[in-house]
Amino acid sequence: MKNNPIETKIDTIESSSVDSSTTNPNNNEINQEINCSFDNRVSSLGIGLVIPPPKFEIYNDSLLNDKIAIWDMYEDENKINVCSKFFKPDYGIMHFVCIAKNEKTYTILVNFSDIKYLPKTKNYEFKTWDEYILQSFGIRRLTNNKEYLPKNHSLKIKPNDYANTLVIPKGDELFCPMEVKDDWIKVQYDCFYNDENNPHEGEPCYNYIEKCKNPLTGWLRWRQENQLLIAIFLMP
Repeated sequence: MKNNPIETKIDTIESSSVDSSTTNPNNNEINQEINCSFDNRVSSLGIGLVIPPPKFEIYNDSLLNDKIAIWDMYEDENKINVCSKFFKPDYGIMHFVCIAKNEKTYTILVNFSDIKYLPKTKNYEFKTWDEYILQSFGIRRLTNNKEYLPKNHSLKIKPNDYANTLVIPKGDELFCPMEVKDDWIKVQYDCFYNDENNPHEGEPCYNYIEKCKNPLTGWLRWRQENQLLIAIFLMP
């Protein structure tokens, strides 16, 4: 199976929900020994993601008085001691799950369930999960130990667990997301992905997917409660 070059194996962590209305910020010292993967489990998928600039500030409080640090992703990679949902600072990627936002701040999750804050300025971009997925290079079903998660994570003709299952061609898979409906994504199978001389290598799938003749089209479940069921390709 082809892998996203910045994707690494996801650690299995028991998930629990976060109630942002009752959970207080964790102002303790951040664990200095924490190990981050590319895609890190979080206690909630929140309302979307916040994409900070390469040099950004992070705070312990919603008034932005208690600053944790100012980090430059490219220069301070070894100093950064929080895990964002998607984490690869040497590629400029630290994308945080956002559980709330107001006029001044984004409330974010780090290290699975710790609550921290980012300033809500023009340099910090918020995307809903729908936007984030649809603007990606493509997606595939998430695997763990070579098994799809969950075991019934099949391509369906309709966005329903009990709908008929479609047969996916053998080989490495990449799907182009077309539409998000609640916990489901309408996708088209990328007919070029397994070509030895892929003419669209390095392009986001939405640039060329219409060139596939009679593409396999169906629905994939992209989340199960607070668990992400797809790998999202953020770059070629």
